[in-house]
Amino acid sequence: MKHYELQPSELKIMNVIWDHHPISASEIASILMKETAWSKNTIYTLITRVVKKGFVKRTDPNFVCEPIITRKQIQQQETKSLVDRLYAGSLNMLFARIIEDENLSDAELEELRKLLDQKR
Repeated sequence: MKHYELQPSELKIMNVIWDHHPISASEIASILMKETAWSKNTIYTLITRVVKKGFVKRTDPNFVCEPIITRKQIQQQETKSLVDRLYAGSLNMLFARIIEDENLSDAELEELRKLLDQKR
């Protein structure tokens, strides 16, 4: 898979496609025009952008969109990019920052402990 970062607006497009695929561009526009102040032209431009980046397959007629990559793949790619950019590739630094900065409940801490134990 090529590495491209999704812009926040592109991620909105991808979320609609992941949640409703296969879905036509006009249906995507209908959903997002209710949620955003974007015009139909803006939405079509964003759809075209994610198609060009290789995240979405477009078929005709009706400009039907289907994801080529999964939400999990993007999450993995974006997480790696975040860790590389902000934490010099160190997951330990990321987790330390989250644990120090967030007011995690006992239940959340316990869930994190369980996840770490499962990885052993």
